[in-house]
Amino acid sequence: MVKLLIVDDEKEIAQVLSGFFSERGYQTVTAHSGEEALTIVDRSRPHLMFLDLKMPGMSGLEVLKKAHEMDSSLKIIVISADEEQATIEEARSLGASDYVTKPFDLVYLEREVIGKVTSQLYEDLRESYQRLQQTFREIVQALMVIVGKIDPHYTAGHVGRTLNYGAKIVSKLQAKGHDLGGLSDELFLAGVLLHDIGKIFTPREILHKEGPLNEQEWEIMRRHPVDGAQILSQVEGLREMSEIVRFHQEKFDGTGYPDGLKGEDIPLGSRVAAVVDAYDAMTSVRPYRKKAMTPQEAIEELDRCAGTQFDPVVVEAMKELYNEGML
Repeated sequence: MVKLLIVDDEKEIAQVLSGFFSERGYQTVTAHSGEEALTIVDRSRPHLMFLDLKMPGMSGLEVLKKAHEMDSSLKIIVISADEEQATIEEARSLGASDYVTKPFDLVYLEREVIGKVTSQLYEDLRESYQRLQQTFREIVQALMVIVGKIDPHYTAGHVGRTLNYGAKIVSKLQAKGHDLGGLSDELFLAGVLLHDIGKIFTPREILHKEGPLNEQEWEIMRRHPVDGAQILSQVEGLREMSEIVRFHQEKFDGTGYPDGLKGEDIPLGSRVAAVVDAYDAMTSVRPYRKKAMTPQEAIEELDRCAGTQFDPVVVEAMKELYNEGML
């Protein structure tokens, strides 16, 4: 919903504008002085402002300048009886999106002026969202690089294969009516990719050890899901992924860790991460196993462990991908 701030010392005009645009779905708030308007801009960050230039106290042009300095994304439509070209040009130079002279027609204001400015607003929002998405991708990429420096298994090949398997499984599950727990595809897959981020706290000698780990080493290794979730929970934009990371070592029969979750109590992203990570581990050479399984052998092992270690639904999706030649 677009938040609209109406600034006019004439309360009747402000009320008329507020009522007209409230009926059309805008969230409106009014101010009757420049000082009050700037306080609202600072606290509430409206998307759009109607601003009268002729007010007692702080002038409209001064409000325009300060408001634009406080929030350059705020779209400000100046409404004034002053038709002097110099005033109009000054208002535009200070950041006004448009200039409407009094008296004005409300329908014209909505259709011509608001329509144009709202298009600008949504274009700005779209560009901001794209920048946020790019920042999100860069953060995920940076975290993957960090893990790759520590975990010998977390190579570019492993990341690419995991993303490929995960994306294909997500498509199959969505086609069958499964939702992603409220996450976007991008967040969901990022959680799958970063499931081992907590290993940055695991000693290198454990990660690089050839042969089986002893009980003390396993105890340390088992901390990485919780450590990873704690890392992601510190970043608001990554917080939704933290549960995927925390529970990716849970088993479908409830014998996993850290919390012994069972069945569909385990987040779907964690169940997908468990399957794709196991498949890639089995079909790759690892320090603890010099010979990789064939894809068929790995699929057979996943099938054998379906219902105990792995979610049968996710395993079935993986089997379908194998049978379709998509692995």
